[in-house]
Amino acid sequence: MRIHLSPPPDAVAREIGMACRPRATELSRRIARRICGEVAAFSDPRLRDIIAEALNEAVALFIDAMAGAPVRGTTVAHLYQRLGSLEGRAGHNLDAMRAAHQIATEESWREMSRLADELGLPRSAVSYLAEALLDYQHQLLEHAMRGFTEPVPQADPRLALFVALVGAQGSSDLPALAARAGWKMADKVAVAVAPGGPVSAELAAPTARLLTGPSEGAIVMIGPTAELHLRVKAVVAATSRPVAVTWEVKLVETHHAVRWGHRALALVAEQVLEPSTDGIVWCAAHQSDLCLHADPMLRRVADEQLLAPLLGESPKRRLVLAETMQAWLGTRPSAPVVARQLHVHEQTVRHRLRSVKNLFGDRLNDPSETVGLLAALESAVPRWRREAVDC
Repeated sequence: MRIHLSPPPDAVAREIGMACRPRATELSRRIARRICGEVAAFSDPRLRDIIAEALNEAVALFIDAMAGAPVRGTTVAHLYQRLGSLEGRAGHNLDAMRAAHQIATEESWREMSRLADELGLPRSAVSYLAEALLDYQHQLLEHAMRGFTEPVPQADPRLALFVALVGAQGSSDLPALAARAGWKMADKVAVAVAPGGPVSAELAAPTARLLTGPSEGAIVMIGPTAELHLRVKAVVAATSRPVAVTWEVKLVETHHAVRWGHRALALVAEQVLEPSTDGIVWCAAHQSDLCLHADPMLRRVADEQLLAPLLGESPKRRLVLAETMQAWLGTRPSAPVVARQLHVHEQTVRHRLRSVKNLFGDRLNDPSETVGLLAALESAVPRWRREAVDC
């Protein structure tokens, strides 16, 4: 696909083309504003970026060609074909595209006429440019119409079912979607969430019992436990990346399981959780951690309220005090026991514990406070480790 443009033989016409260059961006913006504002089919905000890109490229291509620069136009041809394809899939008619091209022609001609006046040139000097502009707009419209008439590929019905499950669609719609997809309904399913990245088409493909698809940059798999676990093990073996696997849930609760899987992978990245030896993060084994870290921002606020006395310390000092406090607070072992656990000298532990007692005072002797402090430390210490490394 190419656009055919020939530079004007007349030097004066080329001068007008060169004079247009500093005004190209504003011209394309002006055309875009009119098209989006006046043509209903192009008012969709989702189209604005590609409309702006197509106009920027198209205006720059025409000006470069009229200024005498060698051009090809392949990018512009593809952009206009894509625009036409989007319009066709949206169910619009050709009138919208013709109206948009009429606006572009009017604004471009108006701009060149203004330039001819500013340069003191007769209108006859832009006659070649006018003919070239009309031919150019005709070529652009042809490429857009080619995209408009492209056959629309049929969507995989399994993807519609996948989207419904991940997006919490009502249970009454699921049997019909499953029937169209040829998917064998199950009362309960488990969910696996794998980090995004290269994976073979075979491992990413759905089956009669297994749905697969993208979600938030990850690969999500949904299905009965037996089939799901076989696929997960194959993915881990092929990619060496951890995969989070949930326990079985009711079909209408699939979206919750997807969220848990995403959260489990995030906690692995934050070094809060570790995959098991088989490379799988079994969410059932980490339910308490998933609850504790369900809302990271809320958890952080709660931690900082409970552990406020430590926040005034430097990141590294805060971390060593928190680790010592965590090791000691639950069972109150002796300093030598804590020292062996932390791999430090027992005098170091005694010094740290004195600091902790000075900071928290009587709160350390209140059982209800102790429970809250331990939960806050369990949540905050992994985060503070990362912050201490960055310092």
